[in-house]
Amino acid sequence: MTWSRRNIQSPSDRVQLEQSEARELYRNWEWNKNRDLIRARLERAERIYGTGARDRIRAYMAQMKDGTLI
Repeated sequence: MTWSRRNIQSPSDRVQLEQSEARELYRNWEWNKNRDLIRARLERAERIYGTGARDRIRAYMAQMKDGTLI
């Protein structure tokens, strides 16, 4: 089996990568409130991490806002 960035069945490090992306975006959002940047980065994440990455990253960002994810 070859490794693919779009392979949803084998998450491997995807969770950590998506959480780090969410941390970066959340801190960036707190700092400058640039909606266009956040939207563009979420679209980029969708291409890199596969279908549903945008929603997963947004969920991680919501958990950070609530304080349940550090």
